[in-house]
Amino acid sequence: MAQQLYRSIVAGFLLASTGCAMMTGPREAFSQSMRMFRPQPLDEPFTPDEPDEWGFVGDEGRADQDRERDPDRWWQNLIMSKEARDIERNLGID
Repeated sequence: MAQQLYRSIVAGFLLASTGCAMMTGPREAFSQSMRMFRPQPLDEPFTPDEPDEWGFVGDEGRADQDRERDPDRWWQNLIMSKEARDIERNLGID
């Protein structure tokens, strides 16, 4: 009985101390989250949208079909890369 109580106390202490040791102070957590938004040297530079050199392929290959319109365009602009948007545009999805 005493050994089981001892194990329970040690396990509770280890669980409590591990969680507290992993927490950082609010000031440090805030500075880390703000550091995330600063540009890093390896970040890809912003380039404005250039004309798609293969844009005519989808128009020629699907000339008899209407182009589809994505209802969630804001999601597409935020999440998808330029290359992915070009691929969808060539497939007939605007």
